[in-house]
Amino acid sequence: IKRANGMGTWIGGWRGASAMVAPKIWDELVWPAMYEMGKACLENGIVPTFHLDQNWDRDIERFKELPAKSFIINTDGMTDLRRARKILGDHAAFMGDVPPQLLANGTPEQVKDYVKSLIDDIGPKGLFISSGCDAPANAKFENMVAMFEAANEWR
Repeated sequence: IKRANGMGTWIGGWRGASAMVAPKIWDELVWPAMYEMGKACLENGIVPTFHLDQNWDRDIERFKELPAKSFIINTDGMTDLRRARKILGDHAAFMGDVPPQLLANGTPEQVKDYVKSLIDDIGPKGLFISSGCDAPANAKFENMVAMFEAANEWR
C-alpha cells in the first residue's frame, strides 16, 4: 500500500454481498477482510472506496465500524441507497447510484429526474454522482451528458 503512493483505492465487494453470502460466513470471512483492507488503507493515508455490487442492505450498518467520514461507498443500484443514508448518516460518503440500465435504455429526462431525486434524498453533501457500478458500454451519450447536467443544475 505504501509503495502505491495513491490517494484512494477500490476495495471490491463483488462476490461478498450480503445477498450472496450467508450471515455466518459473511461475519467470519467477508467483513473481517473488507474491514482490515479499509483500515490498512486509512492507516496509510489512502481513502478506500468500497465498490459494493449486488444488495448490501442486510449488513450496511457494519460500515459504522470504520472511522467516520473517511471512506466512500459505491453501489450498483441494488442496495437501497436511501436506506443506507438513513442508517449511516454522514458517517460515509456515497458514490453512484444512477442505474446502468437507465443510462442505456432511459431518456435524458428520466436520467435528470433520477439524479435530481437522488441528490434531494441522499445529498448534496457526501454524494458523488456517477453510474451505479460502471457506465455500461451501451450507455447513450446523451444520457451520460444528462447525468452530469442534472448534477450541475441541482439547487
